[in-house]
Amino acid sequence: MKPLRFALPWLTGLWACGGSPIPQPTAADASRGSAHFPDVTLSELSQGRTLYVSHCGNCHVLKRPVELLPEQWQGEVSDMRAKNGVKLSDVEAQAIVRYLTIAAGAG
Repeated sequence: MKPLRFALPWLTGLWACGGSPIPQPTAADASRGSAHFPDVTLSELSQGRTLYVSHCGNCHVLKRPVELLPEQWQGEVSDMRAKNGVKLSDVEAQAIVRYLTIAAGAG
């Protein structure tokens, strides 16, 4: 129990300082991402992140966006839907893919 007592404040501080491995999208991300997805918006990227954290994070530890190449995220999300029965609308899946693709460095 002692290690948890010391780790919890550190983890809380890391989270409070923006240390989440799942970054919040910014206007710069939306601008950069428009080279890959011309109609992408910051709102869509924010929704994609929220969906990724809430839907995907309910079943497994989340991968950081940079753990896959940008072009691999479409297949990753498609596989989760097809092979694991993840229930997402096409619009929700698109938002997640766009967020992860751009956060992984596409644009």
